[in-house]
Amino acid sequence: MRMKKMVTFGMAAACVLSTLSVASPVKADDTITLRMWGGVPAESGPQKVCDNFNEAYKDKGIQVEYERFVNDDTGNLKLETNLLSGTGVDLYITYGISQLTKRAQGSMALDLTDLMTKDNFSDEEYFGDMAKAYYVDGKPYALPTKLDKYGIVINADMFEEAGIEIPTEWTYDEFREIAKKLTHGEGQDKVYGMFWNTQQDISGMFGYLAAQTLGGDTMYLSETETSFTDPVIEKTVQLVYDMMNVDGTSPTHTDSVTQKLSQEGMFLTGKSAMTIGPWMIRSIKDTENYPHDFKTAFAPYPVVEEGQRNYTQGGYGDLLCINPKSENVEAAWEFAKWYATEGMLPMAEGGRVPAANTYDPKAVTSAFLNGAEDLLDAASTQSVLIEPADNYAVPSITNHIAEVSKVLQEELEEILIDQKTVEQGLTDAKARADAILAE
Repeated sequence: MRMKKMVTFGMAAACVLSTLSVASPVKADDTITLRMWGGVPAESGPQKVCDNFNEAYKDKGIQVEYERFVNDDTGNLKLETNLLSGTGVDLYITYGISQLTKRAQGSMALDLTDLMTKDNFSDEEYFGDMAKAYYVDGKPYALPTKLDKYGIVINADMFEEAGIEIPTEWTYDEFREIAKKLTHGEGQDKVYGMFWNTQQDISGMFGYLAAQTLGGDTMYLSETETSFTDPVIEKTVQLVYDMMNVDGTSPTHTDSVTQKLSQEGMFLTGKSAMTIGPWMIRSIKDTENYPHDFKTAFAPYPVVEEGQRNYTQGGYGDLLCINPKSENVEAAWEFAKWYATEGMLPMAEGGRVPAANTYDPKAVTSAFLNGAEDLLDAASTQSVLIEPADNYAVPSITNHIAEVSKVLQEELEEILIDQKTVEQGLTDAKARADAILAE
């Protein structure tokens, strides 16, 4: 069953009350120091979060330190090695349901049921019924902390120069034509209409584009069958292939990998007019490392055909987990509750909208735009990235998700580097993945 949820930022909700109390200041020797790992640079919000918590809990015997890991294969392997060894990690952020499922089933994430029951903590109260979409085998292994609501990132100055209005609705064909109009130049001077960022996430087109028509389970028709030959999937992959390999309006996947391209390196240097993901808000604000003066706007992801926007791309992210091997589970739970319901606001400055309904929406918007009022288009930022929806494309099927995702990524790479046609690659992906589901 597909899950829907209204995120109501204005809803009044009581903040979680600390269950740890002391009659007098705690001695330094009695203080528990938690170690939290996450993928966001410390200076983009996490350090301020830690500072705020440490100030609030300095007399309650808990402090927290932050360590950044890069959210890629190498960084996730480093995190999981530490989790399995039982050293150095009390809490950590998981990025995506596939990783969460792997860690929950691999004894790397704690089942939070008992802690939630003990404290009468209702995730539905704070996050709505969409929280259950992030359960694994019917159990909560994480607290969702971020609302993921994304869209196409647009160089508004380039659009204005080309006489193109910022879209509020568009189809794949319209998107493709606009990318052609925005592409110009040759060689090192070429400006691309679009950068797909496939070297970082080759299957992002599923969750960002196809999900708006098919819903959150873009890889599945059922628990026992994948969707890889669905017409919407085929048209989505064909769009990306054509823009890379036919139109030349996007760098090819091969160039993206071999040249180690990035969204910052393409979009913020003016080498592409559009890119796929606005999680780079912190980089847009960082004009010291990424100097630019153009305004960035946002548009909803295009849909396959007019009238096919059945869902809003989005859901929950930054899934906060506790290491089951932590010696400080109770203290880690105390931090987790505080972070999810009270402590996220500094993260909004880096573009991370809190998931809980305990935050003032005006404060969230103000923090999101803070320091970048001249760099971010306020209207499209608000409508595309911040305003809640009631029809998010959230996942409900996770059967063999890690293995199915791996198959998809392998076949997509074969397609994008021209080793297989779109039809053949997706047919092969379906055959391989369906065999896994049948095991």
